[in-house]
Amino acid sequence: MCYTAIMRPGRTKTTSFSLDEETLKNLKALAARRHKGNVSALLAEIASREAKFAAAEALFEKYGVPPLDDATIERIEAEWRGEQPKKRRRRAA
Repeated sequence: MCYTAIMRPGRTKTTSFSLDEETLKNLKALAARRHKGNVSALLAEIASREAKFAAAEALFEKYGVPPLDDATIERIEAEWRGEQPKKRRRRAA
């Protein structure tokens, strides 16, 4: 991805990433929705969020909170997507 942008002198650094076409397309779409197309602003937001997640993980580890298992993560993500929870079958007695 090559582009020319006016940056605030001294406040930003230029870097490059090698991304597959699908990932780049998704990044640009997210940037369009959230940052008026500014991919750098989207990446800064993601980096900030990841730093907060890392701090939360360290806190959980410090106090012995176990990590979420895959089934719990899937249930939470389904809830975020607005999907109905899967009904569990009960065994006949």
